[in-house]
Amino acid sequence: MDLRIEIAGEEVVCRQDGSAVLTVPLKEFVTALAERTDSSALPEAIPEGVRFLRRRGDAMVLVMEERPKVRTVRWLADESPAPFAKGAIYRMARLSFPFVLVIVVFRGGRLTGHHQCFYRTEPFEKLTDPLLYPNLYNVAEGYGQKCWLCLASLQQDLRPLSWNDKVRAIRAHLWGGAWNQSSEVHEGNSYWSTLRGIDPRLANLAAWEQATREDPYFTLQVPWKPAGETVGDVMEAMLAMAAAPAPPASAAQLIHLFQTRKNPSSRRSFAGSILAALQP
Repeated sequence: MDLRIEIAGEEVVCRQDGSAVLTVPLKEFVTALAERTDSSALPEAIPEGVRFLRRRGDAMVLVMEERPKVRTVRWLADESPAPFAKGAIYRMARLSFPFVLVIVVFRGGRLTGHHQCFYRTEPFEKLTDPLLYPNLYNVAEGYGQKCWLCLASLQQDLRPLSWNDKVRAIRAHLWGGAWNQSSEVHEGNSYWSTLRGIDPRLANLAAWEQATREDPYFTLQVPWKPAGETVGDVMEAMLAMAAAPAPPASAAQLIHLFQTRKNPSSRRSFAGSILAALQP
């Protein structure tokens, strides 16, 4: 039996003894092949609190979910003479938070500048679940991201850390750092400035504290503004900004993929893996 696979334009044609027995789009063919290939998303246990993750080459996007609770945070004081950094004055505040979602893209184990923060009033169940805008300092629209989270003061090199420790470092910075106007200086108004009118209980820090004392979970009933995106949408967009392109969808793209392999032997092994995976 003579079995051949031909790639023509954007289609893959499978021929048996000269006759076409199957024709499929190249993108569908490559995706099906990838689904049959074993791949470890992480070389270790998935970190606690990570709900979704996706890998493309050496890039990894993680979705971390923080459960609703009252948290003690350092918040920029109204009388602070500086918006952040040197000269800024803070005060401690106990505040109710709903579900807080932090979505971060790593490349080669280090931060890429692609990190966003959203709210939800229910836990995640699927990638099509919608996201909500947060009323937070340090979060603003910028750098091509709808809810860019400023992590500029996280100076630690995360590359040598385990994935559990990478997530712990981001979580410790998020809740142990200072909430201030750094994102407003870099990218314009933070969502703390623009969403104060969403609910009287969030009009200012004192009102937020008072509402928290009366009901520690009141933020789960706030009519937060929809961000207009799902977690799956955001993950895909962030990977597209930081990672290699998606799988090839045409013969030209597939040829380019072969040409950009590091050396001829790796090209041969890559081709061999494709042929082997297609054997019955």
